[in-house]
Amino acid sequence: MRGRPPRGRLAVGATAALLAVAALGAALAWNQIFDAALSAQMVMSPTSRTFREWVEPTIPLYFDVYLFNWTNADQFPEEIPNLQEVGPYRFREQRRHVNVSWHPHNGSVSYRTQRSWHFDETSNGTLEDNITTLNIIAASAVYRSRDWGFIRQKGLAMGLAMFGHHVSISKLATELLFEGYDDPLLDLAKNLPASATGGAPPVDKFGLFYGRNNSLDTDGYMEVSTGAGGAAGSLPGQILKWNYEDHLPFYSGQCSKLSGSAGEFMRRDLSEQSGLELFLPDLCRTVLLEHTGSGVHDSLAYNKYELTESSFDNSSSSPENSCFCNGECAWGGVMNVSSCRYGSPSFLSLPHFLHGDPRLLELVTGLEPDPDKHSFYFAVEPKLGVPLEVSARFQLNIWIEPTQNIELFEKVPKMLFPIFWVEQKVYVEERVLSELRIVRAILDWGGAVCAGVTLFFTVLAVKVLCCKKKPKYSRPSEVISEKPKEEEMLKLNPL
Repeated sequence: MRGRPPRGRLAVGATAALLAVAALGAALAWNQIFDAALSAQMVMSPTSRTFREWVEPTIPLYFDVYLFNWTNADQFPEEIPNLQEVGPYRFREQRRHVNVSWHPHNGSVSYRTQRSWHFDETSNGTLEDNITTLNIIAASAVYRSRDWGFIRQKGLAMGLAMFGHHVSISKLATELLFEGYDDPLLDLAKNLPASATGGAPPVDKFGLFYGRNNSLDTDGYMEVSTGAGGAAGSLPGQILKWNYEDHLPFYSGQCSKLSGSAGEFMRRDLSEQSGLELFLPDLCRTVLLEHTGSGVHDSLAYNKYELTESSFDNSSSSPENSCFCNGECAWGGVMNVSSCRYGSPSFLSLPHFLHGDPRLLELVTGLEPDPDKHSFYFAVEPKLGVPLEVSARFQLNIWIEPTQNIELFEKVPKMLFPIFWVEQKVYVEERVLSELRIVRAILDWGGAVCAGVTLFFTVLAVKVLCCKKKPKYSRPSEVISEKPKEEEMLKLNPL
């Protein structure tokens, strides 16, 4: 039994060896272990932290509206419209998800979003500002009549003249935005068949955001994945149904596909080659944001994804977008949303026609597109898929064109008339940033720490099992040397 370590040392060495193997396995599979742990934390359930922070966000939200004041409306159409940007009219937004229902059979949750807006005194302007803009009610009525016969169009022309409508209209900012204003045509529309109104619900007033404050219908019915499995896999917040449909009924083919993030949970492990797929209710479609750059925000690296020149290209330059045209698709850089706006001549673009067809800017004056001020982007921490900064910006434009049988619009040019643009910027709170830095450090250094632990336990195991125990040190006995025999004899036989 010589050379065999004692049982105690053998147990210690074996334990150290097992711990070394375990630490090595953790080091090699650290990314997978981390991803599994993070996925478990991100799952939405009635008791999860993710759900509590999602159902009623505490991040400060501001909704900025820029209106275009039409300064030479009296000279139209002889003069090109000159537009003066005014604002922003700033509103504090409060958002919460309501009517939440869980669907364990397919790992989804359905809800509606309730938003409320309150005017903020930091606005650049007051709600009493007088704004002149295109008469959207008249323009919409004329647009819907484009396929009518002569007699019906003449009847609309008489109605517009009788009610005193003009191509332009001047109202207070508060009336144009949330308060709304009365119009005789709205009362008339209540008695018209749905075919004449595009199926729009009857309203008593018109405003750009009238009826949206505290409404549950602004974004509609949404059903998204919880991250617990099911149709969208393990990633939460992916759109599954919108307004009870699993596709977009306004479009055909590939354009009818309903997919992407609902805007609050992003895909992880994003790269420069990967895009960011988002479903945007205001556009009634899914869009692909392309990678345009990278940077650092508060010590956290991010990838920047934004809407680019190809996002709203028309069918002539991007054939895959032809199914989005849905009728008029004359200019690139704009999105026809008339089919999901009850047939109104609504077209969305980036502010000031950024990335739009250059001809759009030739039909108005006063617009100056600037990528720094007017782009739509998400700055996302790529490994964790968490947005660090968001700038969501859109511009509403109304389509007008000459209509022979309606005198009011007989001589107008064929153009997109800019009405307003909105901006919503979101910055992550410092509390969240601190947590993200810690989580990112765990991801980056966890494997290295496990490797260090592996080395420590490996050295310990080798030292315990392979190194022989040294004999205990003892002081050598004192050596007594014999005295010379002659000296002893002299002592016994003295002279």
